[in-house]
Amino acid sequence: MARKKTSKVRVNVKASISRRLREVRQELFGEHGGPELARKLGLPARTWYNYETGVTVPAEVLLSFIDQTGANPFWLLSGEGDRYRREADVSVLSDLSPIQLIRRGLEKLEQQPSEVLVVSPENLPSDSKSDFVAVSLIALDVLDHRPIESSSVLGHILAYRDWLPHPSETVAVRLHDDSMFPILPTGSVVAVDRSITDPQKLQGKMVAATLDGVPMIRWLEITGRHMIFRPNQPTRENPLIPLEFDEASASPILGQVVWSWSCFSFNEA
Repeated sequence: MARKKTSKVRVNVKASISRRLREVRQELFGEHGGPELARKLGLPARTWYNYETGVTVPAEVLLSFIDQTGANPFWLLSGEGDRYRREADVSVLSDLSPIQLIRRGLEKLEQQPSEVLVVSPENLPSDSKSDFVAVSLIALDVLDHRPIESSSVLGHILAYRDWLPHPSETVAVRLHDDSMFPILPTGSVVAVDRSITDPQKLQGKMVAATLDGVPMIRWLEITGRHMIFRPNQPTRENPLIPLEFDEASASPILGQVVWSWSCFSFNEA
């Protein structure tokens, strides 16, 4: 049966805001100035880079960002008008306060709470020295294919380069079950490093594996001569799967989960 053609990847509101946050940060703090901006905002550097790659930004963080950078809230949310605030703004939304503009944008984000930042080819980083790298998003059932055919790529996700030990060997897949809930709700995306498959090096790690021909994401535990693939909360539908460890046989492990993008929804405080 022919695979259903994937719809075109579109850049959503969240992706646009993240891109503009990154543009302001690069202009004012430099290519590697994320930690300095994070310090001014009272955030861990990794939290700030999460925001630059698509995690929903809390309103108070956006307000602090606007205060620290002088960014124009209207431009930040729409891409229109001046990048930085002017004394007299002629836009039709000039009568709205920053918090009102932010809430308007966050209302749009709330309508798509399960969206992960998927970018179109024209928005991929072209600079090899960029802080970010594009990770191919593929279906879980082709994770064991080598190489990954271009027709199997559903889109690309931006990840902070330092998150990925081996970017060229890393792909992203979306979870369609709740076996790893609440750490990874249904719809979450994980980055899988396919260069790491040795079970002995993955004890206690989250891995991708093919078990009885079914690809899945599980915790790996090694006990004696057995590998145990454990969902986050074992149930009748998602039980523990023990497998005898045979060094002579091919490993069922497809790679290590090295990062994840969980689903977030916005709840106004």
